[in-house]
Amino acid sequence: MTGLFRRKRFWLAAVLGVSILVYTIQQANLEAFLHNLRNIRWGWAALAALCSAASYLLIGAVLQRLLQMSDQPLEFATVMQISMISCTLNCLMALGGLSGVAAKVYMLSKKNIPPSKTLSVSMVHGFLTNTVAIVLIFFGFFFIYSRHKLSSREIGMGIVILLFAFVVTWFTIQLIVDATFRRRLWLWLMQITMGVSRRLGHPQWIHPEKAEAFFVNFDTSIAVLSANTRMLLGPAGYGFLDWLCMFLTLKCSFLAANYPLSNQTLLVGFSVGVFASLFSLTPASLGIMEGSMAGSFFLMGCDYDKALLATLIYRLVYFLLPMFVSAFFYRQFFPTSPTEEPELNLKPLMEHGQDQTTDSKS
Repeated sequence: MTGLFRRKRFWLAAVLGVSILVYTIQQANLEAFLHNLRNIRWGWAALAALCSAASYLLIGAVLQRLLQMSDQPLEFATVMQISMISCTLNCLMALGGLSGVAAKVYMLSKKNIPPSKTLSVSMVHGFLTNTVAIVLIFFGFFFIYSRHKLSSREIGMGIVILLFAFVVTWFTIQLIVDATFRRRLWLWLMQITMGVSRRLGHPQWIHPEKAEAFFVNFDTSIAVLSANTRMLLGPAGYGFLDWLCMFLTLKCSFLAANYPLSNQTLLVGFSVGVFASLFSLTPASLGIMEGSMAGSFFLMGCDYDKALLATLIYRLVYFLLPMFVSAFFYRQFFPTSPTEEPELNLKPLMEHGQDQTTDSKS
């Protein structure tokens, strides 16, 4: 994480995010915004923080249950710390979940869990949680189309977003349930990677034997997890409750701002925020999520000043406070020495590719 903060592109993106956030706040009536700020209902704000904490606890519960199903049990406290750090890094570097997966692979490898199993668990974990997010996005846009008159440009953009969500869902399902699809995708990726490494004059970057051993472990672990459909009901239930608590965090944030809205209206803004957080040009979607959520509520006829305040409360209790808490766990998994600090990439997956394939079948 400290290496991330040393990068110029991170700070350039942060400056961009702050600029967008400042512009978003400038669109509000400052006097009315400050009046609303002074009249925050702190009881509802505290309840929003409790809902946020419950959401993160449920994220950890999903990961712990999947690790148990893979015969790699860990204490909940450890799993919770790993889950919070990976969520924080994924928020800071929103790459569709890849940064969180890389962090999870590294931290679980420190607990002697093979990266091949970690990746398979992360895939199923992401599927269980992101599928709910995709459903929310569909429902959110459904309410937008059914309740508000949109221009042809807005309708076209919505169709593109929904098609993207559909493709991501289909791809993830295929990767989990279809062994042939996994094998073909793996061979295709290996051909591209080996071709690039040869062209760059570094064929030693890829060790086919280790890579194949890693894929066998990964494929076996995915097959074991996906075969236990009944056992997946528990993690799936936790995943649903996680998103419910996240939604309740937003609802309590609006109540804290003295601005109750219907659940349908909240769902639209919530869906916009979820989509904005998947891929972002700024750290933690800074400025982009605030602007897109407050803007979507304004377009639905809501008061912009109160909607912006509620959005900022939501961002504080669900994103900023967990980042602060996860910083206390960071040193337990990552070396503090600059010479020892690892890069968050997927290289350890290949380095541990020679795990015994029989271990994955246990």
